[in-house]
Amino acid sequence: MTPSPADLPRVDLPETHHLTVPGGRRIAYCSYGDPAAPPVIVLHGSPGSRYEGLALWQAARDAGVRLVFPDRPGYGETDPVPGRGFHRWNDDFVALLDHLGHERAVLVAISGGGGYALSAAQRLPERVTRLILACAAVPGAPREAYARRIPLVKLVNLVAVRAPAVARRMLAGKGVFRRARNEPNLDAWPRSDRLIMADPACRALSEVDTAEGQRQGADAAVTDLAGYSRPLPDPLGSVSVPTLLLHGEADGNVPVEVARWAHAQIPGAELRTVPDGGHLFLLADPEPLLRELA
Repeated sequence: MTPSPADLPRVDLPETHHLTVPGGRRIAYCSYGDPAAPPVIVLHGSPGSRYEGLALWQAARDAGVRLVFPDRPGYGETDPVPGRGFHRWNDDFVALLDHLGHERAVLVAISGGGGYALSAAQRLPERVTRLILACAAVPGAPREAYARRIPLVKLVNLVAVRAPAVARRMLAGKGVFRRARNEPNLDAWPRSDRLIMADPACRALSEVDTAEGQRQGADAAVTDLAGYSRPLPDPLGSVSVPTLLLHGEADGNVPVEVARWAHAQIPGAELRTVPDGGHLFLLADPEPLLRELA
């Protein structure tokens, strides 16, 4: 039986930091790991928040790396940016680096953070030392690359494009969609992801992250999901920073075929797959990512 939220372990939260950019917008972020190490900027999924780093906190500390997770625009405590397009986050990236006192940083994207990281790497290569895409979605990937996507995930993404108001209700788990969201058909997910979903500690972290990610509603997540149906304004071939695609071979959310397609588009990119790894493999074993960072 799946434990109720009341039965889940208590989650200790890190300090939330804020910075204010010209125009008055506020950006929130959390740091995990060694505070003396150079920052690695990590972009959360959709929906998600700065608390996505909770699952990597101890491993980052043990590895001696510092992971900085900002709330992307419209998530958590970061104010929205008008309009659409993944380039909307570029100014936040510059402001965050300047605030941290660093000219450049490794940029990591998890799942729905992929479009934002790619846009920043294209437009601001002088500020990115390396780009790592971890089970990341890629704007404009061909339809056939998503052939093995889990049906429920495919449905949510399709509705985000064609009926955003309905997608907001689906992501919020309201009305007739509440049962579909809270009691998914777990058999559709790879075994590794099912094991993670069944773990009370992992579920507690996910509950905290999802709740914070939807603090301002589901608009930001719907905008993200719809954005992946269109290619970036600049071709992937314009990415000039060293790029690594790290992907689970059994991923049913963003199938590994998406990473293989992007790998063929980005000059000099590396592709490393995790055998039997699902979309959530970093929650069970962050070592493949931290090894690259350390």
